[in-house]
Order: sequence, then C-alpha cells, then structure tokens
Amino acid sequence: MHRILELLATLDRLLGRLEWLVAGLCMVTIVVSTALGVLFRDLLDAPLAWANDLGVLALLWLTFIGASALYKEQGHIAVDALAHMLPDRIRKVVGTGLIVMMGVVIAITGWEMLILVELQATKKIPSLGLPRSFNGIPVLWMSASMALASLTQLLRPRASHTSLQATG
Repeated sequence: MHRILELLATLDRLLGRLEWLVAGLCMVTIVVSTALGVLFRDLLDAPLAWANDLGVLALLWLTFIGASALYKEQGHIAVDALAHMLPDRIRKVVGTGLIVMMGVVIAITGWEMLILVELQATKKIPSLGLPRSFNGIPVLWMSASMALASLTQLLRPRASHTSLQATG
C-alpha cells in the first residue's frame, strides 16, 4: 500500500508541475492574443478573427487547470475558523468527509463533461478550426487531476488530515 501511495503522490506532484506550466502558457497566450487583437484592430484596421477566440480558449484552460493546481497545493480560499474550534478527532472526520465529497463531485463533473466533449467533437470553433470539444478538455483534465489529488489525500496517513483547507 505504501508503494501505491508513493506512486500516486509522485504522479500527483508531477501533474501539478505540468499544470503550473500550462497555466503560465495560458496566461502568456491571453496577453499576446489580446495585444495582437488590439494592435491589428485599432492600429492597422485589420482585425484578427482568431485572437479573441484564442484568448477565451486560453482563459478556459487557465481557469480549470489552474484550479486543479491550486487544489493540489491547498491554495484555495478556505474559511476555517470553525474548523479550528473543533476537537482534533472531529476535525479529521469532517476533513476526510469533505475530501470524499469533493472527489465525488469532481468525478460527476468529469463524467458529465465527457458526454459533452463527445457531443462537441463534430462542431468547430470557426476562427481557430479546432473542435469545440477543446473547450471541455480542461474540465476533464481538472476532474481527473483533482480526483487523483483527493485520492492521494485520503490515502495519506491520518495525521495529515488535520486541516480542512485540504478540501479547497
């Protein structure tokens, strides 16, 4: 069991690094596509049809993949004043329950998005020539990645479950 946990934790850590890289690339893409769109539209009077769509697509990817990266690092905002008033044993039970609930909601979200991505595969984003399913891929990624992170959190030794912030 220890070996499986190590493997899951390593995979989760590597995926988190990749997510930060993708999030950074998305931010650069948003800035560059917006700047090019403004430059071509306002200064050269030759609007780029794809610039806005690329920026929106990058924003979708940044939002969902960034959320997954933050979840792994317990970087989401948490109101935990009540949690700190609970006895350790209850705080651990509630923390574990929240991780399980988060994992279930994430799995349902991923399943539903899988259906939607399949339906959108034949439709195109006209200005980019990409399938509309590219809009749903980051949600699938987030769902799988956050489910892995939740599983890793659940399998950790119990002493690690003292913070409710792990639930995002």
